[in-house]
Amino acid sequence: MVLQTVAGHRVGEDAEDLKAWMSGLGGCPAVTHTLQTACSSDKHGETPATWFYIEGDPHNGIARRRCLSCGEVAHLLDSADHWNYPAMWCCKGCQQSIAEVAVGVHAEPDDAGTPRVSWLAVGVRCVECGRFDGVTDMLVPNLSLDDVANGV
Repeated sequence: MVLQTVAGHRVGEDAEDLKAWMSGLGGCPAVTHTLQTACSSDKHGETPATWFYIEGDPHNGIARRRCLSCGEVAHLLDSADHWNYPAMWCCKGCQQSIAEVAVGVHAEPDDAGTPRVSWLAVGVRCVECGRFDGVTDMLVPNLSLDDVANGV
């Protein structure tokens, strides 16, 4: 893990660095779990693709990603129900639009000990320069961590 600050912006070398950055977010609910997104299409065989184009709207808490390898689109949770065609993300440092994507989740155990998610944030790492950026965050209606993991 190599988290660095370059010109005042956090950067990293891989998705593990992105997850570490997500874990340290401040000014929001504590991130208790981080999940890296991957395209699970059968087209990739046993190695899921992890590079995406991503669109998100922080004002409406929606996001979707398009797999760079196969073109499959996946909406984050119920984003398809509220889709408003936001602009595609691009890096503010180098203008690259391909990113690795991770989700930081705030989850607390219910009475049975099952983690229940109440909030999540979507972050990206530019595959060109390594710069981290936030895309959106959203309140989650008390879903299990497994449900959220299947919806990202």
